[in-house]
Amino acid sequence: MIRLDDRLRCAFDLLRGSAAVADIGCDHGKLTAALLLEGGCRRVIAGDISPECLQKTREIIERYGLQDKAEPRLGSGLSVLFPGECDAAAILGMGGELMLELLTDSKAVAEAMDKLVLQPMSGIEELRVWLYENSWQVLSDKLVPLGKRWYQVLCVRKAQRPDPWPEGFPVDCWLVGYRSFVDRELGLKPYCQEQLQKRRERWKKAAGTAGGEKLAREAGQLEQILKEMEGWN
Repeated sequence: MIRLDDRLRCAFDLLRGSAAVADIGCDHGKLTAALLLEGGCRRVIAGDISPECLQKTREIIERYGLQDKAEPRLGSGLSVLFPGECDAAAILGMGGELMLELLTDSKAVAEAMDKLVLQPMSGIEELRVWLYENSWQVLSDKLVPLGKRWYQVLCVRKAQRPDPWPEGFPVDCWLVGYRSFVDRELGLKPYCQEQLQKRRERWKKAAGTAGGEKLAREAGQLEQILKEMEGWN
């Protein structure tokens, strides 16, 4: 069994059962190997822009005898794929702004997939706005605690129209996912509580500035979410 941290395990669970997966930014190749050994996937294309990272992936592929099922490819993002070559992809551990570039540059490849699993390290709000405005349906939006931080892992697919905005969720709130709210994710409450406390502390120093106004607006959104959650069973 491949040892995955909770962040990678969440992505693994969302990709489990897909026939052909692209592991974009594969790094050490652990997710690639786990999907083939435990996830029921028949084929994984492991892509990375770094020759050194791709070599690590080759080594783990060879260690587990997966050469006939895994194909390492050197290149940037989804450009290593042809449209329809994979039915799912993982794009993990990079900034949301970079993810937007990769999705835009390889639009045909991305939109042909049944699902994309995205885990941005930054720019989560910008990514969520783009997905919504470009009619990407959010299938799930997980909150994963690991160490001293939270990771947000989205599973999305291209749709004809934007998702309906859920009742009770603050308008134009992108700090957390509306799908987390709809699905009543277990991590939503502690995450919102933590973020609310941080914004209140920062607001004390930034009151009266443009930054302070943004913090106050975000705190209000988090307070609304937490208030709505009080009635949950």
